[in-house]
Amino acid sequence: MKKLMRKEKGVSGKLLLLLLVMMVTVMFIVACDDAETPTTDTPGTTDTTDVADTTDTDEPTEPTEPTEITDATEVTIWFMGASVEDDAAVIEAANARLAELGAGVTINPIWTGGWAMGDPAQVALDTGDNSIDIFWTGSWGLNFWTNASVGNFIRLDNPDNDLLARYGQDMYAAVPEALWDAFTTDGPLGFGIYGIPGYKDYAQMYAWDVNNTRLEELGFDFDELFDENGINYAVFFDPQFEAAMVAAKEMYGDTFFPLLIEPETFVRAASNADLDLTGLSAFHFSFDPSNPANPVDPTIGLNLENEDFLAVIDRLHHFWNQGFIDPRLAIPGESSTVLVETAIAGEYLFSQVVYAYGHTAAASDLRGIDARFPPMSRPLVSSVSAAGSGFAISVYSQNQEAAMRFMNAWYTDNQLAVILSEGVEGIHWNADADGLIVLDHDARAGYAPWRFGMGNIFVLTPRDTDGVGYFDRFQAYNAAGTGTSLLGFTFDSEPVGLEIASLQGVVDQFHQSLTVGAIDPATAVEEYLSALRANGIDVVLAELNAQLQAFYAAR
Repeated sequence: MKKLMRKEKGVSGKLLLLLLVMMVTVMFIVACDDAETPTTDTPGTTDTTDVADTTDTDEPTEPTEPTEITDATEVTIWFMGASVEDDAAVIEAANARLAELGAGVTINPIWTGGWAMGDPAQVALDTGDNSIDIFWTGSWGLNFWTNASVGNFIRLDNPDNDLLARYGQDMYAAVPEALWDAFTTDGPLGFGIYGIPGYKDYAQMYAWDVNNTRLEELGFDFDELFDENGINYAVFFDPQFEAAMVAAKEMYGDTFFPLLIEPETFVRAASNADLDLTGLSAFHFSFDPSNPANPVDPTIGLNLENEDFLAVIDRLHHFWNQGFIDPRLAIPGESSTVLVETAIAGEYLFSQVVYAYGHTAAASDLRGIDARFPPMSRPLVSSVSAAGSGFAISVYSQNQEAAMRFMNAWYTDNQLAVILSEGVEGIHWNADADGLIVLDHDARAGYAPWRFGMGNIFVLTPRDTDGVGYFDRFQAYNAAGTGTSLLGFTFDSEPVGLEIASLQGVVDQFHQSLTVGAIDPATAVEEYLSALRANGIDVVLAELNAQLQAFYAAR
């Protein structure tokens, strides 16, 4: 097992330019799984050749003959989000299964406790570390698009060495095209596939998180406030919503804060906006919450000039002055911990999530409350949700072919996938009469990876807590997702990199406080907007819209 420690195979002195990494906080994932809690002169020495190519390919080309496999090659893979102390039995079983499959691969994992993989993994890539073959990556944490664009990840469908066609056709067929589209982008070898999508919940839904146990205790009826099958973003402005929080303060005291919100994310959800792909959280792309495929306006504007955004932050400031919002949520570096710990403790009345399938049962069980999740919007699929989890092969890897063979086996073989995600039968789990997995929670205390970050979850066997037919229902949830008009669009920040770097300091000064209600919009909005304009926001906006219109035209 490797746990933030690697056997050094050599590190080059090559340093890449400092990258502006887009950060996306996805706080709901804690409740989705029981894990809540080189010396090389040229990158890669397999037969991958760094030859510039701009050929567009929609799917893998016809395969050439794979290289004959003789001895097993050890592949190192760095996982995100896990609680793993003892993986010896798991790795032994996984490697035995790989041998049975004839993959010619053994694996040596690096486990990251919690969600802190991004920074150390980025350093490994930026220093050309060839001791790691495969990295977890996505639209948050270790950013996929940034690393693909600068050449840290190999192009899997490189016409000169198409590893996806040679070794990954079964995997390619198992994953929906929309997810491959999210991992298709521009890179040094042209427009192509630079990552392997994690196949999990790619439809997401902005939703309320309601502590119905407390709501009933306060004498309010959930069904009078929310429609579990409707669109509920406007509840935020309902007088009864405020009345419930007034009652909560009276019953539970001044140290109880009934409105638990995530900075930035709540305002985006309540104002029906897609994610700002610049990473600045300054731009607003509105969609119709009843049909996210319909943009309210085909161009992107500024948050601070959007009527819905302004209405939400004005209401938030009113609630802040009422004492409904924990002041710690306005403190950078502290708000995330407060949000998670308060939610798990059930010490809130209303909150919000980016909903994942199955979250209701998991959250209620974890928190010991009746948690309800009425939607703010219909399920949607965006570039960010589709690229929420995945894997990429490092350009510095010495074992690129072996890495692809492992990924293909892992994504398509039930036994291997179950071993790596759930553990070893008879040690970490047993099967019930329906063939469902019953976890041994004592044994799993030492081996609890993030289930939704373990490749293709749809090749797994359901757990007893999932029930028979779980993955069929899960697939139906994904299928109900509507792609936003931004699906597939990625922003190339290079033409405005200086402006974005300058603007980041302005955003850091204002945005978190503004989006939790801590400062008065009546004065702060004008000051914030002036500072943004002085640092080039209009230049970035013009470039963003130009790229978006080119994307629409090409599509």
